Amino acid sequence: MKKLAVVSVFFLVLFAIGATCSLDVRAQNYPTKPIELWIGYGAGGSTDIPARTLADAASKILGQPVVVVNMPGGGSAVMLGQLKNKKPDGYVIGVLSSGGILSAHLRKVPYQPVKDFDPIMQYSVYQYGVVVKADSPFKTMKDMIDYAKANPNKVKYSTAGVGTPQHLTMMQLGDAAKVKWTHIPFGSGNEAITALLGGHVDAAAQTTEWKAQVDAGRLRLISILMDKRMEAYPKVPTLKDLGYNITAPSILAIIAPKGLSKDKVKILHDAFHKAMQDAKFKNSLKQFDLPEVYRNTEDTGKFINELYVSTEKLCKSVEQK
Repeated sequence: MKKLAVVSVFFLVLFAIGATCSLDVRAQNYPTKPIELWIGYGAGGSTDIPARTLADAASKILGQPVVVVNMPGGGSAVMLGQLKNKKPDGYVIGVLSSGGILSAHLRKVPYQPVKDFDPIMQYSVYQYGVVVKADSPFKTMKDMIDYAKANPNKVKYSTAGVGTPQHLTMMQLGDAAKVKWTHIPFGSGNEAITALLGGHVDAAAQTTEWKAQVDAGRLRLISILMDKRMEAYPKVPTLKDLGYNITAPSILAIIAPKGLSKDKVKILHDAFHKAMQDAKFKNSLKQFDLPEVYRNTEDTGKFINELYVSTEKLCKSVEQK
């Protein structure tokens, strides 16, 4: 009986080791086919290009293509609503941006940013600013605010969509300055800037898709919507500099549908983290003046939760205005 018991224990140990090895083999074999990276905005903007170059670099590390799929709409809420329902097998992942978190507070969406996704890694944050055409009569943000006070709803400004951080920040600024202006949403930052260049709107509140046009002298940057002034434009004031305690929330992170195995999370995290050292990715961030902001899986999850909680009050204060 003792020998039988010893043999049984021996085989149980072998089974456990075998099961562990089987999991390791499955993890090592992943990925065996292309991975899709979903982006909730159109191609060519400050969300798309850095994520696209990061995906290209990660492809080389993973040994499989990481194919970008653009799915614009609702400040990325459309994409996130579909991502939530995908099988958590590591073959469809997405970019969580600030707009996706804010949209969950502003209207009924089919996902919850904290509970419905597994964080993988944060790689950057947006920079936001308000720009006008170089020949605009608005030389400063004060000029635009003063005109809007005297001419309610006459000032039209573009953004990459309803519920984006820049949209909510402009609404918050309108409340604080006691002005009314008209929001014209588009599907991407590039479209918002194109509308401004074409004279269809008076200003654009947007991530740094405007950088090349500002540097070329075709657009004028009149305010920064972040906590601090931008290194590249040290003379341009923040809203705080102008007396308004307002800043736009920001995050750019890789996420997966809830339930992705820890092994696959680690594989994806390690690949994308290593990909951040790629020169093309670094250049794509510089193209939009986006800083490198790395958070590991655990810290990214904590930050998403903090951002979700902290933006609830902001969204409620401007909801349905």
